[in-house]
Amino acid sequence: MYIWNINALVAALREGSLTEKQTKNYRVAFWVIVALSIVSFAYTFSISTMNKYDVIDTIQFVLINGIGLYLLFYIYKKRNRKDLEFIIPFISLSIPLFIRSILWTILVSIIGYTYILFFAPYHSMDETNLIDVLISTIVYILINVMFVHYFKKIFN
Repeated sequence: MYIWNINALVAALREGSLTEKQTKNYRVAFWVIVALSIVSFAYTFSISTMNKYDVIDTIQFVLINGIGLYLLFYIYKKRNRKDLEFIIPFISLSIPLFIRSILWTILVSIIGYTYILFFAPYHSMDETNLIDVLISTIVYILINVMFVHYFKKIFN
C-alpha cells in the first residue's frame, strides 16, 4: 500500500499495477476510516449545542466537498482512460489524503490557536469560533484541490 507516496500510487493506478490484495487493503482501510468518522461525527454532532459557526461549518463542508465530488465525477466522465473505474482511485487516494488532511489540520490549528491566544483572546476556545471555520475551510479546499489534481493525473 502506498500510504504516503501519492505519486507512486497515481503511477500504479495509471498503469493498472495494483494487485487484488492491495485493492482489498485499500478498501478495508477506507471503510475503517469511514466507520470511525461516522462514529465520531455521531458522537460529537448535536443540534442543540450548535452555534452559528457550527452551522456555517456544516454548510461549507457540504458545499466544498459537493463541488469537489462534482469535479471528480466530471474528470471521470471526460477521461481518456476508459478501462479505469471511479471507485478504486477514489478509495486509494482517500487514504493518503486523509492522513495529509490530519497533518494540515494540526498545522493550521496550531497557527490559528496561537493567533487566538496572543491576538484575539476574546474568541472562545470552548466552542466553535471563526478561526475553527477558517481552519476547516482551508483544509477542505486543500484536500479537494489535491483530489482533483491527482484525478487529472490518473484519468488523463
